[in-house]
Amino acid sequence: MIPTLTGIHFLLTYACPAACDHCFLWGMPGRRGMTTAQVDTLLEQVASLGTVTAVCAEGGEAFLLPTVLRHFVRRAAKMGLQPSALTNAFWVSGPAQTRRRMTDLQEAGLTRIGISTDRWHRRTVPARRVDTLQEVCREIGLEAGRMETEPERVMHRGRAAVMLAPRRPLQPPHSLLQCPHENLAAPSRMHLDCYGRLHLCQGLQPGAGSLAEAIAGYVPGRHPIVSRLLAGGPWALAQAARERGFQPESGYADACHLCYRVREFLRPAYPDLLGPDEMYGGR
Repeated sequence: MIPTLTGIHFLLTYACPAACDHCFLWGMPGRRGMTTAQVDTLLEQVASLGTVTAVCAEGGEAFLLPTVLRHFVRRAAKMGLQPSALTNAFWVSGPAQTRRRMTDLQEAGLTRIGISTDRWHRRTVPARRVDTLQEVCREIGLEAGRMETEPERVMHRGRAAVMLAPRRPLQPPHSLLQCPHENLAAPSRMHLDCYGRLHLCQGLQPGAGSLAEAIAGYVPGRHPIVSRLLAGGPWALAQAARERGFQPESGYADACHLCYRVREFLRPAYPDLLGPDEMYGGR
């Protein structure tokens, strides 16, 4: 058991109508998603942990699966797990339609919605849709917040490692000595995807097997990836990977960039800990 774990973010789907350059999930149209049966099974497993109090539906784009999303919200609320959701508002067409949809989710038990909007999302989703969604949520009394990623705050993993990292100022790899974004020793939040894989960080699993097995077997100091990151960040992981043939480049955009590149290289050696393919650009 991980006593600090209080939140699980469900990746209802890896699909997304957009394919933003800064996406660290490699979201794009046509990817796989959860079924309502999977939602039931995974929610029961999450509830059985005894420490989780809140769950969030995201992706990809969770609103691509409206029936699954509503089922997730309703079942989570009945189980006492506070359900929230994330969206980029691609589905918004007008106030009346948006009000019907959000009222339905609110009545099912939705407690909050986050709206992703920034320079990359706005290439495919007009800002007026975000404004409409936020205004409707204000009218019906549902908490809604915008989530905007500024260029200097991008985490360069996933598609961002390929599309954006080469344009950023580079840092020497030996200077990247810690993971700045995840508390790997005592995580409070993890992600759970449509394959039933639990993620400490997108693309990094605590262990193999079911959710309960992965958590029960997670010992940070013995985990072949996490132990290195805790000891000396992505640079320590890169040094260990050199024994297998990894050759660091002269510079990386940030710690995520180096960590992602090393994990990408190590995937064949640790298939149960580094995946699935969607997290690393594969179909």
